[in-house]
Amino acid sequence: MFKVPKVFFVDRRSAGVASDAAITHHATQMLRRVARDLRLRASEHEIVAEPARRGRGCRVLLRTPAVMLEVADTPTRQKVAVSFRTRRGRSDMSGGGDNTVALEQLSSREGYDAMLTGLRLAAGLDGERR
Repeated sequence: MFKVPKVFFVDRRSAGVASDAAITHHATQMLRRVARDLRLRASEHEIVAEPARRGRGCRVLLRTPAVMLEVADTPTRQKVAVSFRTRRGRSDMSGGGDNTVALEQLSSREGYDAMLTGLRLAAGLDGERR
């Protein structure tokens, strides 16, 4: 189970620099925990934070050669969005379609485990590492 920070649910249309920094911090912590729960080695993944720009909010990505998990924020959304998609190699950013994960799903143990299972399937991680 993952405790979703309240800053993920705050209306983003009037956000500022401080809330972007808070979202980036909490999203990075969340993605580190996901990587740890997936039992990814440091050489198998990277966590990248992209700062907010005018008209575009911050993004934090967990990238592996097979899958990308994204925590994104935009000024037009009312809350932060979490999604994952497949990719082919570290340089492929297009991958497949986004699979959205509801923030409410992450609050329950069953929902968090379901997301991890989906990530394992998309990434092709073997069952021995569990």
